[in-house]
Amino acid sequence: MPSIAGNTVAPVRDVGIGPWSDDERARRYDSAENGHFYGTLLTRLVAGAGPFVGGRGLDLGCGSGFATERLVRAFPGVAWEGVDVSAPMLARAACKPAVAAIPLRHAAAEALPYAAGSFDVVVSNFSWHWFGPAAGQEVARVLRPGGWMLLSAPLRHLSGAQGNRWLARQLHARRRSFRRLGSQGLRMDDLGRLLPGDARIQRLESLVIEERFCNVQALLTTLESRGSLHAIFGAGDLDSSTETDSPADGLVFEWHVGLLHLHTRP
Repeated sequence: MPSIAGNTVAPVRDVGIGPWSDDERARRYDSAENGHFYGTLLTRLVAGAGPFVGGRGLDLGCGSGFATERLVRAFPGVAWEGVDVSAPMLARAACKPAVAAIPLRHAAAEALPYAAGSFDVVVSNFSWHWFGPAAGQEVARVLRPGGWMLLSAPLRHLSGAQGNRWLARQLHARRRSFRRLGSQGLRMDDLGRLLPGDARIQRLESLVIEERFCNVQALLTTLESRGSLHAIFGAGDLDSSTETDSPADGLVFEWHVGLLHLHTRP
């Protein structure tokens, strides 16, 4: 098996992840700004989870390790591991001091390379929208009875914020070729049904996170770096040249996010 910065990374089949398969896009993703965004989400996600987070934990869709390094610091008694479908993302994660000793595996969420009942907790921080339907079955398989899944995911939600309205106009302009992509976000009603079988919802809520950008181009640059343009449109080639009315105090963009704590039956 190849080794990345001391971490063993299992080989993975080609799952067609497109733009997240190259080094340059992984580099743009792994920015301080994005680290703050995903770190904020992770903090909100694990709030109140301390009493039941223990044993062995998996950061599912760990990317460049934004959530992993915070999980290690927040729950040092947990034996954390990380898995992601992008080798360039894993290479960047493995270089972070807090993640250096964490086993990282190169695999798809729909085909996890772990035995049944391997983990006490699985965390998916703003990554589930990239997964196919089989991911739920796999998470249910690798969780032990009585285990926990903690999940944050983007929600499909109309917003009146100027940045969201601009993006909605782009979607409308492409309505003739528009097709629904699973990566465009989940509905709140879907979150509690992500895992098959009998599980109890312990926490299910939504929140709004606002970001402010100086203009549409700055918004597009950030959305592209996170893969959001690819997730929504299937590509990242939007033209901002027609947008001339950005407010003097900045352009607001709203993220509607669902948070879920799910407890499997013992």
